[in-house]
Amino acid sequence: MRRPSRRGRRMRAVAASATGALLVVGLLAYDSGDISPPEPEPAAPIEAGSGDVSAFPMPGTRTISTQAELSFRGATDLGEVTVVGSSSGEHTGRLLAHSDGAGTSWVPDEQFDVGEEVTVRTDLDVRGADDGDYTLTVAEPGRRPELEEPPVTRAVTNAEEGEVPAELVRHFRSEPDLQPPLVEVSGPEAGTTTPPAGGADASPGLTAIGVKGGFGQKGPMLVDDAGEPVWFHPVDGTDARDVQVQTLHGEPVLTWWEGRQPIGYGYGHGVVVDQTYTEIARFDMASGYDADSHEILLTDSGTALMLAYEPVRMDTSHIGGWARGEVVDNVIQEIDLETGALLFEWHSVGQVALEESYLDESYLDVGDEPYDYFHLNSIDVDDDGDLLLSARHACAAYKIDRETGSLQWRLGGTDSDFTMGEGTTFLKQHDVRRTEDGTITLFDNGGTCGETTRERSRGIALRLDEAAMTAELAREVEHPDGLWSESQANYRELPGVGSHLGWGSLPRWSLLDPDGELLLDARMPEDLIVTSYRAQRVEWTGRPTTDPAAVLAGDAVHVSWNGATDVAAWRVVTSAGAEVASAPRDGFETAVAVGSDVSPAGLTVEALDAAGEVVGAAPVR
Repeated sequence: MRRPSRRGRRMRAVAASATGALLVVGLLAYDSGDISPPEPEPAAPIEAGSGDVSAFPMPGTRTISTQAELSFRGATDLGEVTVVGSSSGEHTGRLLAHSDGAGTSWVPDEQFDVGEEVTVRTDLDVRGADDGDYTLTVAEPGRRPELEEPPVTRAVTNAEEGEVPAELVRHFRSEPDLQPPLVEVSGPEAGTTTPPAGGADASPGLTAIGVKGGFGQKGPMLVDDAGEPVWFHPVDGTDARDVQVQTLHGEPVLTWWEGRQPIGYGYGHGVVVDQTYTEIARFDMASGYDADSHEILLTDSGTALMLAYEPVRMDTSHIGGWARGEVVDNVIQEIDLETGALLFEWHSVGQVALEESYLDESYLDVGDEPYDYFHLNSIDVDDDGDLLLSARHACAAYKIDRETGSLQWRLGGTDSDFTMGEGTTFLKQHDVRRTEDGTITLFDNGGTCGETTRERSRGIALRLDEAAMTAELAREVEHPDGLWSESQANYRELPGVGSHLGWGSLPRWSLLDPDGELLLDARMPEDLIVTSYRAQRVEWTGRPTTDPAAVLAGDAVHVSWNGATDVAAWRVVTSAGAEVASAPRDGFETAVAVGSDVSPAGLTVEALDAAGEVVGAAPVR
């Protein structure tokens, strides 16, 4: 049964005031306040040609942080800039040059006051400003979800009846501290236990996932097509999501989000490791925001695009809420990784109206979580450099002008700028991307948006005509079993291979050929209750700085090397270099039979690449 809207509950409370005056006083106090929430109307767009300098946060933004930094793109010499808060007075700040030489940030020395209007006066030709002058308004923060105690790894054991069986996680003699979840793989392409050879010719034979929730260890993991872990990095007390291979300064890197996620969004930062799994960057958003888990996207310019879910107070009475309601503002920032400077900032509040949300108005109720009306879950850089966004609770994709921050168009949702052709309607989607052939791909989760319901998920490619403003279905991929992923998930097309779908909440991932035939289907045990937000098909060469791990047990040396992708075989030798035994690599851990009368003393295990060259060695324990 659907709960009444906040407006309906307010009417009931007033009616009850005859027997309880305190209730009315409480409601009036909640609706009043010295701080005026932001206007609900979206801001007017800023024209790209209206000035030489773009300022972020955009002129007129009404939900900036108390720690807001100001970015001026197109200006290296700011001249005289005056920043005055209506209650806090004039602020001083330091200047931070952007590493690309195309702008400068102003970083305040002191915080602004909640709810005050900030006036910025410049001699610059700022887009959307009045002779270089403009105003911003500091948001009144809403309630953040409470961060409980750091999550404790729940043990997987057979010790008591009813507990999760230990057979659902992997156990290794050489690496007893690693216990990744079991991955079962089926399909004609399943069964490859040897990682692809490294280098430029590496084939995409690995899947990057972020194990989270449920029982057992959590963390980023690379898995081969036999379900064998190639690399696993347990994290304790935090969560790791959005694991993928990207490029930083021309070099391949592994990235993920790490932090705490109490509800459908989180608070954390980005992590980058190189091919040796050495951490080379751990970065945060600017202006005091905590990065959310849905997207950590590196650009070719050495920057990172991230987002934050920031609850703010605002007027929601026009949609059945309170005059001082709480809404989750989705904030996008582009951060200069070299300097930490803010380059770009965009807020959903003020650009996208609350009426565009399909989220049930019962979520406006007092005492519940702030109204998560937008729920941004992906950011992509379009061919022209602008940004493509996916908003799950608006059931729509958006294009944002990266020069001005203005909204260019909506695709789908309540007020689509495109005429949606047959089969193009998508619901609760994720992972909106532009592909090489110009189409837009996304994972259409299904579910319910307004009057439309579909309990079946698919990957689709849409062909957009941005002159005629029409959208047509170019391609569609479904799982043969008609799977439905209610949340999370991703879809990517692999030229010459087919397509790859991560099924998010199920938790599964699948590889299909160009005709939609299933090549590979992988899943983690449902009883573990673990999931992976995305599952990315990746190319990766890992050369860890750690040594292999080898232990003699029974008549075999059990050996592994967490993260190494160049190993084709293992060899056990004596201190004099004489070979005792060898075996081809067989999954994460290989058992090299050496006989029952062998002692580990003086034995060394060597890792051999495809050419027979030694790429690593370690003593046998």
